[in-house]
Amino acid sequence: MNSRNMALMGGAFLALTFGAVAQDAKAPTGPIEITVGAGAGGSPDVIVRTISKIMNENKIVENPIVVQNRTGGGHSNAYNYVLGKPGDQNTLLTLASPVFTTPIVQGTPSVIDQTVPIATLVQSELVLLTPANSPYKTLQDFIAAAKENPGRIRIAGGASGGNDHLVTALLEQKAGIKLTYVPHESGGAARATFLGGNVEGHFGTLSEGLAVIQSGDARGLAILSEKRRPEDVIKDVPTAKEQGVDVVYLQFWGIGGPPKMDPALAAWWADKFKQATETPEWKEYLTKTMQITEFHGLDDAGTYFKREQDTFRELLTSVGLAKK
Repeated sequence: MNSRNMALMGGAFLALTFGAVAQDAKAPTGPIEITVGAGAGGSPDVIVRTISKIMNENKIVENPIVVQNRTGGGHSNAYNYVLGKPGDQNTLLTLASPVFTTPIVQGTPSVIDQTVPIATLVQSELVLLTPANSPYKTLQDFIAAAKENPGRIRIAGGASGGNDHLVTALLEQKAGIKLTYVPHESGGAARATFLGGNVEGHFGTLSEGLAVIQSGDARGLAILSEKRRPEDVIKDVPTAKEQGVDVVYLQFWGIGGPPKMDPALAAWWADKFKQATETPEWKEYLTKTMQITEFHGLDDAGTYFKREQDTFRELLTSVGLAKK
């Protein structure tokens, strides 16, 4: 049996385990901390703050919720903090891609195998950006310049092994080019480097990309999705596939609990997050940010996260970033 099938079976076992106790949900007492490995203003931070506010303001959750940023180490400061609080009823972890990829890159134990999967919240497509005053009008212009001067084109992104690094490596692989990846502690810091004109490229979510495109600070070269977005404000940005480069990438965020979390408490949280994603406020947020929600609760969150972990491992291995 290969590792992918074993992971899927493990996820199914978790789903059955938590599903069996879903009716015995138990609420936590006292204030709640949701730990996030991104800095203030980064996508994980904004997403978690938005849904936390919705839960409190709509009294879906009566407990006061505090979002605590624990940045550094490719989200390892955040997840190590939560891993160090087994059974804690007042702590949750924001699950962003670095929580999956950093252990693979560093060769450390999987975080997802140790935490309790609670829910997936949101997914987003990515867009490759270049400064508005750059000479690159299309993705093919960008690739041609990279082929002519290997390593000269620089990409500002988050920590090594995260989404930005992985997508950069995929673009190199698919286009047959060599780029220089410039890692930062957070996506916000990388964006500041990009907006300062110090690099030639940067990947952002559609909402992040749209903001700098509309401000006149950047040009969108390619959306990394199967098809173009229909919104008037971004419909003229073609996909990478349209331009002959088969790179499709979907970023996602979710919520997990610390090791040994009470299954009844996990069930309670899964229900509350589901209620929050069904509110008008959340749907309005998704429309505004051009994100999508494919909610997975206790019945299948474990399977979803383990499948994504397998995908990351395969991709990171294929581009030489995985450490055995």
